[in-house]
Amino acid sequence: MFSWNLLGILLWVVIILYFVFVVQNIRKRRITMIIKKHCRFSWPNFLLDILEVVVLLVGLGAMFTKTILDNPDLEDTSEISSHIIYQPLVMDTGTGNSSYVTINSKKKKMGAQTYTFYRSGKRVKVSSDFATVAYGKNPLDLNAERVPYKVEQLKQMDKKYQKAYVAIYTATYKKIWQNGIGMHAGHNAMTYYLIRIPDASFIKQK
Repeated sequence: MFSWNLLGILLWVVIILYFVFVVQNIRKRRITMIIKKHCRFSWPNFLLDILEVVVLLVGLGAMFTKTILDNPDLEDTSEISSHIIYQPLVMDTGTGNSSYVTINSKKKKMGAQTYTFYRSGKRVKVSSDFATVAYGKNPLDLNAERVPYKVEQLKQMDKKYQKAYVAIYTATYKKIWQNGIGMHAGHNAMTYYLIRIPDASFIKQK
């Protein structure tokens, strides 16, 4: 089965081959200019060098951005498919007060919080970069605003699970040529955990 990601691989190969061509071409023209014209500089040759390098940098920058720095619009259904699953939280009744989620904060300059919770008997630990804890009346906090959750649907889950559930959002790159350029076609674009609890008393800090 053909994969659109081969398109991205092919484009990277083209850029690498073009880089080799540019290096050899500049060197060859420079040697020719020195031997045949007995000079080390000419404006036409210099401008051609600049043009070849600019084309290389533009192509390299475009592919680097598309491959490494890709930041898809999660609401663009032409390139992204997504779904949300809702699962009830299981209360942790271990040492200390019972809780739905445990927050571990590392005291470091670049440290990040991690959230630990239980669902369907399974222990889950996620980074705060891809998760948030929402409590109180509003089921959607500011950290989760960048994810296209539907507030009305979350409110329905509030009633169903008594405000104790996790809403797992998963976005996937569609298998189309536009995503193949960055070699993302068919791959996961984002997984985000919205951990919903009744109030702050169900949080355990570490």
